[in-house]
Amino acid sequence: MTNIINKTEPLYRAYPYLPKRIVTVLGLFGMKYPGLASDVTEIRLRLGGALSLSVSGKNVTPDETGSLAGGHTVCTSADIDETADLLCGSSFHSHKAELESGYVSSGGAVRAGISTYGLPDGSVWGIDGVCIRIPRDFPGCSLPLLGLTGVRPMLICSPPGVGKTTLLRDIAYQLSDRYGLRTVVCDPKYELLPDKRPLLCDYICGKEKASAIECATRCLSPQAIICDELGGDAEARAVLTAQSGGVPLIATAHADRMESMLRRPNLKLLYDSGVFEKYVFLHRDGTAFSFDIKDGAA
Repeated sequence: MTNIINKTEPLYRAYPYLPKRIVTVLGLFGMKYPGLASDVTEIRLRLGGALSLSVSGKNVTPDETGSLAGGHTVCTSADIDETADLLCGSSFHSHKAELESGYVSSGGAVRAGISTYGLPDGSVWGIDGVCIRIPRDFPGCSLPLLGLTGVRPMLICSPPGVGKTTLLRDIAYQLSDRYGLRTVVCDPKYELLPDKRPLLCDYICGKEKASAIECATRCLSPQAIICDELGGDAEARAVLTAQSGGVPLIATAHADRMESMLRRPNLKLLYDSGVFEKYVFLHRDGTAFSFDIKDGAA
């Protein structure tokens, strides 16, 4: 049992936010399929639908015995309500803005995407499903990339679920502890906090990205800034301001190749402005990353 717990440890990090019934299913799944359990990246609960797990890019649906023999576990309204309550710390009001934006941040860098029922004014009156992302640290996973690029402004791109956040979390650690740089991490969704805090990192958490980038540039004299998931107009303007101050920014965005990235107006603005020296398109095979690196506009 000790070996199973050690091997599936990342899955256990989600247990405090799940109903006992679902925890039991996952525990049985972990005992039957420890190899699969160690690679789970997401846990999804759907009202009246199947409990599913994302494993190496595939979806699996354990039944109530944890088996993958063909059945599945149906999530009830009680399962959804209890999960949402645990994620919000029994205070939906304090997470109102997050819920309206489609996510909830909890401790330990655990973040849950929330599919909601709402009104045209953006208010939420019900929850249809929850997707809990399992935070993972792979120490040193960014070193091959940094060895190829050095420390310079870069935008790391991939579709969702490939590992941008995992890579960015390790980049923060390496910039701080290996390169000795004062590094400010702009983390509005509380998902870049690592298990072991880097020595020279400052974290701006819970603040909207554009405001966080501006605050980092003006107030914290960073030697590098890290930010996840750029895309909005205000964020693009904040990035332009930060770069005019000569501070290298390493950020991420959703795109699978250069052509799709350039179809996003705000990212094209940054490209045309020469903000990023390198564009890194991230791929993953199991736990191994590979990189397609392109130069930015001259």
